[in-house]
Amino acid sequence: MKVMVSKVITLGVLVLTCLVSKAQNEKTPLEVVQMQLDTYNAQDIDGFASVFAEDAEVFINLGDSSATFVGREEIKERYGEMFRENPTNKSTLMGRMVQGNFVIDHEYITGRSNPFKLIAIYEVRNGFIQRCWFAR
Repeated sequence: MKVMVSKVITLGVLVLTCLVSKAQNEKTPLEVVQMQLDTYNAQDIDGFASVFAEDAEVFINLGDSSATFVGREEIKERYGEMFRENPTNKSTLMGRMVQGNFVIDHEYITGRSNPFKLIAIYEVRNGFIQRCWFAR
C-alpha cells in the first residue's frame, strides 16, 4: 500500500510540474515581458528572475559581442543589488512593439541618481526571456 501511495504522489508531482511548465510556455512574448516589467517595478527579485531562461543573456549595450550577465542566477544577483541600492527605481513604459518573439520597449527609468530613457529589446523563447539588449 505504501508503495502505491508513493507512486501516486510521485505521479501527482510530475503532473503538477508539467502543468506549471506548460502554463509558462503558453504565455505570449508580450505577457512574459509585461510580467518582467511588473515584477521589476515591484522590485520583486524572485518574480523578476523567474521570467528569464536559466541560460538567459543580458547585453547592457546593443551591439555588444558578449553578454554582460549570463544565467538566471547572475541576473537575479545583479538586479537584486540594483533594487537594494535604488529602492524607488521604476520603469515607465513609453511605447511598445511586438514582432514575432521579440518585444521592444521604450522605457523611462526613474528613482536613480539621474532619470534616463532606453530601448529594451527582449527575445522570448518557450515562455522565458532568452536574451535582452539595451540601447541608451
